[in-house]
Amino acid sequence: MNISSLQTTRAIAAAFALTLVQGVAMAEPGVTDSQIVLGSVTPVSGPPSLLGKAHMAALKVWQEDVNSRGGINGRKVEIRLDDDGYVPQRALQGVKRLNESENVFGLIGTSGSAMLQAMLPYINEQKIPTINAMAVAASHFNPPNKTVFIVGPTYCQELGTAMIHLVKTRKLQAEKFAIAYQDDEFGTDVRCGYQKAVKALGLKSVSEIAFKRGTKDFSAEMLSLKQAGATFLASGGVVAEHSMLMKEAAKNQMPLTILAVHSAHLTPVQALAGAAGDGYFVADYVPPLTDLAVPGMAKFMGLAQKHLSADELKMLNRYSITAYVGALLMEDAIRRCGKTLTRACVVEKLETTKNFGTDGLASPISFSPTVRHSPSSVLILKSDAKASKFDRVSEPLAVVD
Repeated sequence: MNISSLQTTRAIAAAFALTLVQGVAMAEPGVTDSQIVLGSVTPVSGPPSLLGKAHMAALKVWQEDVNSRGGINGRKVEIRLDDDGYVPQRALQGVKRLNESENVFGLIGTSGSAMLQAMLPYINEQKIPTINAMAVAASHFNPPNKTVFIVGPTYCQELGTAMIHLVKTRKLQAEKFAIAYQDDEFGTDVRCGYQKAVKALGLKSVSEIAFKRGTKDFSAEMLSLKQAGATFLASGGVVAEHSMLMKEAAKNQMPLTILAVHSAHLTPVQALAGAAGDGYFVADYVPPLTDLAVPGMAKFMGLAQKHLSADELKMLNRYSITAYVGALLMEDAIRRCGKTLTRACVVEKLETTKNFGTDGLASPISFSPTVRHSPSSVLILKSDAKASKFDRVSEPLAVVD
C-alpha cells in the first residue's frame, strides 16, 4: 500500500471513529431503535405501599397495551421502578439510580409531594422529562421547572373548591369548622384550602390542629375539637390518619361532617375506620373505579382485566387512574416526536399540549412554555363503607384559586 492510500485509509478510519463518538454523544438516555425505558419512583413497601402498588399496576396495564399496539413509533416501552418507601432522601437516591444505572429516558411516577420536592434539583440538573400526577403541591410548579409537568389540582385547590361547594349546597354556613393536618408540605397545602374556604365564606373556624407524620393516637386532638364544639372537620391526613381521626370522633360521639382530600378515596381507609368510615366526603379529580359510565374508566378496567392477575387487580385504586392519565400524556408527547426521539423534543411537545383528552378520567390537560401545571376539575365523592365504594355527589367543579 502506498503512502497516499495509507493516508486515505487512516482518514476514513478517523472519520468513522469520529462518527461513532458523535453517535454515542448524541444518543438519548433510554432510547434505542427498538425500546424506550421509562422510570417511576414510588412507594411499594411500608404503609404507603398501597399508593405505589396501585400506581405500578396501572403502568403495567399501559405498558402492555402500548406494546400490544406495536409500541410508540415502533419502539416498545419498558418501565423500571425504584421503591422510595415514601422517604424524601430515598426518592432522591432512587431517581439518581434510575437515571445513572437504569438509563431511563423520562419519569412517569414521582411519589408524594415531599418526595418530588427532594428530587426536583436533580431532575432539573439532568433535564429529565417528568410527569407527576400522584401528589400535587404548588412548590412543584411555582416557579415552573423546565422539564416537570404536573397534572391535577393542588391539595389547596382541591380541598378549598370542595369545601366551598359543600358548605353552599348543603347550607352548612352556621357550622363550627376545624382542621387537623399533617405538619409538612402536604398538610400545609391542605390547610391552605381550608383557610381559603373559611375566608371566602366568612365561616367560623374554631380550631386548627397540626399533628406529626405517623401519628396513630388522635385522642387528645379529637378531645380538643370536641371541647371547641367543632361540627365540620377538614381531614388533612395522608392515608391511615383519616381512619383514625374518624374512629376517634365516633368514640367521642361527635356528629361531624368530614371532608378529606383524595388520599381518603381508598377502600382500606373505609375498612380501617369501620362503621365510622361511612358517609364522609372526599375531594378528588378522578372518578371512582366503579364509575364505568365514564368511557375512559370502562376502557381502563377492560385493559386491566386483560393484562393483570387477580392479585394485581386487587391493588387498583384511584392512584391507578392518575398513573394511567400521566402515562397517556407521556405517550402522546413521545408519539408526536416521531422516530427522532429526544428529551428536549418531549419537553417541547408537553409544553405545547392543548386540551389533551382522557375520556373523562380527568379534565382536558393543557400546558404552555410558561405553565407547567394543569389543574383538573374537582369531584366530591361520598363514602359508602357498607358497599366498599364511593359515590359521586357532585358534577365536576371548576377549581377555585
